Amino acid sequence: MKKAYICSPYRAESEKEMKRNLEYARELTRKALEDGMAPVTPHLYMTQCLNEEYPWEREIGIRAGLELLKSCDFLLMGMRYGISKGMMKEIAAAKEADMDVVNADKLHYKLKDEKIQEMEEKRFVNYAREHTCDFCKGKVFHTCTSFSCDEPFQKAYEYAKNHRDRILQYH
Repeated sequence: MKKAYICSPYRAESEKEMKRNLEYARELTRKALEDGMAPVTPHLYMTQCLNEEYPWEREIGIRAGLELLKSCDFLLMGMRYGISKGMMKEIAAAKEADMDVVNADKLHYKLKDEKIQEMEEKRFVNYAREHTCDFCKGKVFHTCTSFSCDEPFQKAYEYAKNHRDRILQYH
């Protein structure tokens, strides 16, 4: 299960705006859950313990959120209501860690790409399983005894990846 760090605005000018921002964070969190991810949404729960009106408490929450971000697979960015200063810090930290930053409205493309990659990976592994012996030194000697299959499997797998189009066409 992939961990998605949910990044969306929290601070607001009015109570109505605050309610809207919290509802949006819940919506993004729910969407991540429905898509089979483990969402991490610090601004939904840390704000229940810390007071945003105190700058030092806000800073504690931001630092803790940035620490949680490090353990996630990617950052899911909710931009419907703009990008706040806090979000900018989270996005910068994700990019610095070479983590994918995914627009929440485009999440289905990321999930679709990952599914395609998973299917391709399975085909490469299947090819390698079927053709390991073709890459084995033991084939020259017509024997499998005293030869490890690890190296030929790896060679077959690398061949499959390097000849991706041909392998995907026939397997």
